[in-house]
Parts: sequence; C-alpha cells; structure tokens
Amino acid sequence: MESRYVRLESGSGKPKKKAAGAVEHTLKLAIRLNEAINDALRGLIRYRGDLSGMAIEALSSVDLEDAGLISVEEKMVRDTTITIPRALHKKLKKISTDRGTSMNILVNTALAHWLAQKGALKLR
Repeated sequence: MESRYVRLESGSGKPKKKAAGAVEHTLKLAIRLNEAINDALRGLIRYRGDLSGMAIEALSSVDLEDAGLISVEEKMVRDTTITIPRALHKKLKKISTDRGTSMNILVNTALAHWLAQKGALKLR
C-alpha cells in the first residue's frame, strides 16, 4: 500500500555540515511570555534590536536568585523562541530547581525587572 504522506526537505536538500569537533554554544529555548511583558518588549524591539539579545541582557543583569517572581496566573501569549548561550541555560536550570519554579517564569521575571529598570513596564 502506498503512503499518503510525504516529507518536505528544506533548503537544497543537502544536510548542513558542521566542522569536525564543533560544539554548539547556544541553544533555542521556547518560552511563553506574559502578555504585558510581550507588549513592552515588542515596542522596544521596533527601536533597538532582537528579542534574544534583550533576553540575554535581562537574564544576565537581574539577580534571579532573589528577584520577585512573576505570577504563573498571569495571561501568557503563544510560544516565542529565543537563542541563549548554553552556560546561561545551565544557570537558569539550576536557579529554577533551587527556587522551585520553571525556567519560563524565570525568563519572564528577568524580562519584567529589566523592562521596569528601563521604564518600559511598571511592577506592582
């Protein structure tokens, strides 16, 4: 019996080659942003660059071990993908385990505090 499904190939159909011994130093992280954080970020992105860069800056500058966490009950938007360094991902994973929360909440927390410092968002 013939299959009714096909798979599409992206690009030229040739697999991309990695240099021998090459190590990927970044990874993609799918996050769901708080609606207010998403709106504030999208406004800044129009003027200053990409979301991943802002997320990395926020995650690196906010003390996530002590910062007040964003509520999990806030309305979230659909998934957004950011690219972060592996070392930062490892740090986030440890802090989320230590604090008993998700990495998603930590990313939202970092962005909320960072945006508040920039005057683009108010925290209650």
